[in-house]
Amino acid sequence: MAKKQVSEPLINRIPHHPQNDNVPEAEKMRLFESTGLLQKVKQREAELAKQHTTSTEYLWQAIFMSIPFAFLLGTFDITVKVQFSEPWTYSGLLIKSLKSIPALIPFIYLTNRYKSSNITQTIMATSSVVVGSFLLYTMHHSPSLGQMMRAPGLATIWVYFVVQLNLLPAVISLLISATYWYFGLRKP
Repeated sequence: MAKKQVSEPLINRIPHHPQNDNVPEAEKMRLFESTGLLQKVKQREAELAKQHTTSTEYLWQAIFMSIPFAFLLGTFDITVKVQFSEPWTYSGLLIKSLKSIPALIPFIYLTNRYKSSNITQTIMATSSVVVGSFLLYTMHHSPSLGQMMRAPGLATIWVYFVVQLNLLPAVISLLISATYWYFGLRKP
């Protein structure tokens, strides 16, 4: 058997010569200005700064965001039904999801449109704590019918709030809900 000859790795074949850039900064700036590239960049930055999202765009965002959250609601509904050995069908999932879309659109429109303001972030964080804690309370203290009726909607709204919140308020609201579960609901 002939031994294979080990060759040098390809990474070592790459030339390691530093690029010599002898062009002074003033000359580079003069070249940028003479070609008009710098003006085009500044013009594009000004266009992007002026661009605002319109009400129609927020409406389309609400419509398209309501579709996955509607199916999430339907999925949570199926999950609760399976948990309590209730019958379910795919058509029931589709109907439940489609029925929830008209209710989700205005809710998503308003919260998505103003989600960057501090007031909205505070309201959504507080609502996230309330909804999450109420969901946990419902899961521990309600009979099965109460859980089947409340849990899918509460879980969907809770997930939506956490998704829309900035990272710090989302983490804080989840920690508060977890603290409520750990110290308030968990059995010793």
